[in-house]
Amino acid sequence: MRRTVSRGLRLAQTLAVCAVLSVPVGAFARTVTDMAGHKVAVPDTPARVYALSPPDALLVYAIDPCLLAGWNYPPYPPTAGYLPPCAAKLPVLGGFFGKDVTPDKDAILAAKPDLVVTGSMAKPQAAFNVFFKEHHIPVLAIDSQTPEDYAPAWRMLGAALGRTERAEALAAYAEATLADIRKGLATIPEAKRLRVYYAEGGDGLYTDGADSFHTLALKLAGGVNVYAKPQTNRYGMDRVTMEDVAGFAPQVILAQDAKCRDMLLSSPAWSEIPAVKSGRVLLLPDTPFGWFDRPLSFMRLLCIKWLASALYPETFPYDMVKETKAFYKLFLQVDLTDAKAAALLSGKSVAP
Repeated sequence: MRRTVSRGLRLAQTLAVCAVLSVPVGAFARTVTDMAGHKVAVPDTPARVYALSPPDALLVYAIDPCLLAGWNYPPYPPTAGYLPPCAAKLPVLGGFFGKDVTPDKDAILAAKPDLVVTGSMAKPQAAFNVFFKEHHIPVLAIDSQTPEDYAPAWRMLGAALGRTERAEALAAYAEATLADIRKGLATIPEAKRLRVYYAEGGDGLYTDGADSFHTLALKLAGGVNVYAKPQTNRYGMDRVTMEDVAGFAPQVILAQDAKCRDMLLSSPAWSEIPAVKSGRVLLLPDTPFGWFDRPLSFMRLLCIKWLASALYPETFPYDMVKETKAFYKLFLQVDLTDAKAAALLSGKSVAP
């Protein structure tokens, strides 16, 4: 009887070992609930993550840039100096975020992602959902459209990626920043909020509406978008006229880039616009990723502080050089000098 039990025990142990050995690397060892409420089986330690849009990829990047399997688009030249070696030479895989942009399926498979992240900023991709399912690559859904989404998104990603401590630090910063801005804005009556125009394009006559996700950082910083029309399409950049802008009479203008800013300050056509007459034309910083827009990124958290302090310095007397240095240290793991932080705040694309 004892011999029978021993043989049975050895057989069970042998089968258990074989079962363990037959599980491939990256086997789905855990189940997490994503932000769409789906229970998703994920690898115990995901090593290569592909995200379907830039905002989603950059949320992963903030947790650990070495987890990315590839970029959605080629990083802009000013970005290069901020990328660690593991992220500097990643392949460009495409994604679902712009006009006529779709990823290369062969390139995705070659990058060997063991997890896919799709956020609310990614366009619907039913065919690719089938593709990922066929190749047994789990897909996690997150919300990524607004800065308020960032804290829960980071916490969920941290749990899925095994980076809970890092994710919590990022989430805590996001929550504290937004809470501080809300507290300050509560003291500013609506009638005293500044009217702001977002100038895009070489001639400054493209803009985005007050309810657009492209201008959400302005709303969260307490600015009143003078272009109140609803967003006409996902990609934004509605065309307006010089007469429209004159009628808007903005007190502050946000310039998308340096070329636009310089044009606004030198053009006779713009000279009578209140914001230009008072010199309140702000160049939006954009290094290493978009602070305000295009692409949307976690840098909006710093942009909201910068913009709130520029619009309402008495309510938000931030030391923005200090704030910028702390942000880059936490989110990008980059140490900046005071001079470089000041240069970034002025809109210059400087290396770290």
